[in-house]
Amino acid sequence: MPWEVYFAFALIPGIFAGLLVVIAKLSGWTKLAERFRADREPDDGTCFRGQFFRIGWCDYNGCMTIRVSPEGLYLAVWPIFVGHAPLLIPWSALRVVEERRRRWFAVALVEVDQPPLARLQLPLKVIDAARDWLRSQDLED
Repeated sequence: MPWEVYFAFALIPGIFAGLLVVIAKLSGWTKLAERFRADREPDDGTCFRGQFFRIGWCDYNGCMTIRVSPEGLYLAVWPIFVGHAPLLIPWSALRVVEERRRRWFAVALVEVDQPPLARLQLPLKVIDAARDWLRSQDLED
């Protein structure tokens, strides 16, 4: 095979990885990871795999693992997503701003921290599973 073919096989994954890093930075994921990086997935709670999720302008469709646990909201994408460290955001840093229908499903808009570091759009079933922890944070404020 000519060297150009080998070069193309090496270059394409590099470009893909570079684009994923840029998306992580522009969407706000990197900013959240600086503050809420998770070293492990919580053991308890309700797990939702293959979920959709939006942060800023960027949609992550079908590639998210979301876990609702007493520790907080755990967010992780498939391992091939370079630059996207798993997140564990404590309930005290989350505030539900709005619940609405988006196309064919219900979502909740959630702000992270005050002033907001990022705005997330999560499936409403995730927020429903987290109501007890979100409610207890409202009572403490």
